[in-house]
Amino acid sequence: MQHSAVVAIIHEDEAVARLLAEEIEASGLRAVTAALGALVSAPDEALALLARHDPRVVVYDVSPNDESVPFLTFLRSTKVGSRPTFVLTTTAGHEHEPLLREAIDLRNCPHAVDTLVSAVTRAASARRAA
Repeated sequence: MQHSAVVAIIHEDEAVARLLAEEIEASGLRAVTAALGALVSAPDEALALLARHDPRVVVYDVSPNDESVPFLTFLRSTKVGSRPTFVLTTTAGHEHEPLLREAIDLRNCPHAVDTLVSAVTRAASARRAA
């Protein structure tokens, strides 16, 4: 039996995380969500989440929270955090210029969720093929 790829959604806004999870699950992938603020204050829980679910893709929101960028750097530097592909989103008008060039802006684009789901499914497929 083939299992669906897991996508972890780490976002500051739980309602947005649930919406993204529903859309991603509608595409045939499994989604788990986590609150960014809770994980920033408990990095061991973040690593445990990644180890437990072994996501192929992590959707990570670069939030106005001052800790979101350093925490992303921390996650990517760990053994479990280096395995998945990260798809970045933003819902804030802040400037992390180099990082946000690769982020999908969920604020102003009416098709942003579709763009995100497409990026996630491509990343999940690419990692499966690798």
